[in-house]
Amino acid sequence: MATFVFYADEEYKRRADGRNTVVASGADAAAARAVAETLIGQPGGFADFRAVQLGDAVPPFVVEGHRPVGSPLQGVFPTLTRGGDRLPGA
Repeated sequence: MATFVFYADEEYKRRADGRNTVVASGADAAAARAVAETLIGQPGGFADFRAVQLGDAVPPFVVEGHRPVGSPLQGVFPTLTRGGDRLPGA
C-alpha cells in the first residue's frame, strides 16, 4: 500500500475549513484520495488537490497551520479540529 500527500497546489483550491493538506494510504492515488475524503465526510472534497506519493525521493516538508487531526478511532494524532469538533469519517 502506498502513502500519498494531497494538497491544494493553487490558492484558488484552498478550502475554507483549512483542510488543505492530507496524508492517506491506498493501493493507488485514487484509493488513497477516497480514504482521505471519507475522513472528512466529503466525497470529492480533495478531487482537485495535487497528489504526491511519499517515498525515498520525496524531500522533507512542513505543513503550516493547525496541528494534525485524525479520526476518533485512532490514538496517534489529536482528534479535535481547530473548531473543537471531531472529523465525521472513520
